Amino acid sequence: MMCWYCPNCMFEVPSSGVKADGNRCARQCYDCPVCHANLAVTVADASKNRSAQPHLKPEDAAAAASESYFLLCQYCHWSSLDIGVRFSKPTKVTEQLSRLWKSRIAQSAEQHDQQPGPQHDAAFASLTRFYKDQLSESSDQANLYSNSPYSSPANLARIMSLYGGLSHNSLKKSREKPQPMREAGNHAEGISTFTAESDNADDEAIDRMRRLGLKSTSTQSQRLQSPYNFDARLMEHTWPVATKLRVRRGKRCRTCRQFLVRPETKPDRLRYKIRLLASQHIPRLLARPLSSTGPTPNPAFRIRTEAVDEVRLQPYQTLQYVLTVRNPIFETVKISLATPATTPGRIQSKVTILCPSFSVGPSGDMWDEALSHSTTSEGGRQAAMASLTGAADGDRQPEAGKIWERTRNTTSVILEVVPGGLQRRPSIVSTSDDGQEGELAEDEDILEIPVYIRAEWEADASGHEALHHEEKAKPRERVTKELAYWCVLGLGRITVSR
Repeated sequence: MMCWYCPNCMFEVPSSGVKADGNRCARQCYDCPVCHANLAVTVADASKNRSAQPHLKPEDAAAAASESYFLLCQYCHWSSLDIGVRFSKPTKVTEQLSRLWKSRIAQSAEQHDQQPGPQHDAAFASLTRFYKDQLSESSDQANLYSNSPYSSPANLARIMSLYGGLSHNSLKKSREKPQPMREAGNHAEGISTFTAESDNADDEAIDRMRRLGLKSTSTQSQRLQSPYNFDARLMEHTWPVATKLRVRRGKRCRTCRQFLVRPETKPDRLRYKIRLLASQHIPRLLARPLSSTGPTPNPAFRIRTEAVDEVRLQPYQTLQYVLTVRNPIFETVKISLATPATTPGRIQSKVTILCPSFSVGPSGDMWDEALSHSTTSEGGRQAAMASLTGAADGDRQPEAGKIWERTRNTTSVILEVVPGGLQRRPSIVSTSDDGQEGELAEDEDILEIPVYIRAEWEADASGHEALHHEEKAKPRERVTKELAYWCVLGLGRITVSR
């Protein structure tokens, strides 16, 4: 966890402030209790104050002293005026809300104390006195040890049976079932029962909820958002909710505990200090058809986005594709490709990779390739234009074991595919199951080729060049690293005859 911050004001909160104030913004960021949108501090009755006597006082003089402020939701138009909350100044909203909440709690406590009813201490004393009388009445003889801590008859009987050496008759008598005792029945004995006349607040709340309807009733999630709303049964009693803080987290490797993702600690910055994504460190595959009918436009020079036409593949026709492997790391990588001879599924297609093992150059600066391979000659210009426009040389033919094209950090090989067709079981008698057998499931006619990729390269033992900036003279130890994974290439949809 890198830092805590408020998503509204983008203020960074230290860990000590989070431990003291909780996971809420302590400034003036509040959310609407109805729609959870951000609340804005708005001036109340500003137009009336300015139009009262505009020729006697300036706009920013005494009018500013009499202005009041409130919180307003720009989405559902909920405001703190609905609950009777106004602020004297637009700053320190949290302190003003806390002061108003404490004053309302004190007023409700005073009203509750003024209502007639037995106090807790008096009720407890009455109940204690009543049950002591019941215990003394249920015993056979008067309790001579009422002042001792063992005044209970049951405790005395148990102690005397253990250490008194009583006879069998006395033990049998002591084990007899005690007489039942009654419960407290009135206020003098310490009981306080609930009656409809003793508390009219619940009846008033129920009547109001029936009159206003379900839309005006607060939900459980709204009541649990803030401690101010725990007892809010209606929406008009809900208070603003302080904005929750958010955190910026980093991710570490499970094995070496190195940072894989580490964002900036400042909340207003979206950059990453460390961002080691897997897609940026594994070889990438790209398949495109090898067609001599016309040049394929380079997508980097496409001005307008066009809808991609769905490719329809004819069964039992040999197709050739250019499979390009791109190396994203700064080391030369040895690539080994493997694929099953026939694809899995109901429609089985034959797949052949003409050159399954090759090497791919390291990724580096684009100027390195421009300086190492000059394009001043006529052949160089033609090769450069062919690479930009996607034009293919018609004289070249794919050969087994040979690379089709090689650039700075990419290598292309030829992939031959023979799409299959839907095969039905030979049968003399036609049955009703033939129609169900010929139906394909959704996307079952798409030609997908599973490819197993194995990459091997040599790198520094530490893996970080920054750790060796002081030891440039010493030879670095090189270790062999290996990476293998499966991927699926989707080439198109096979035309199936019904």
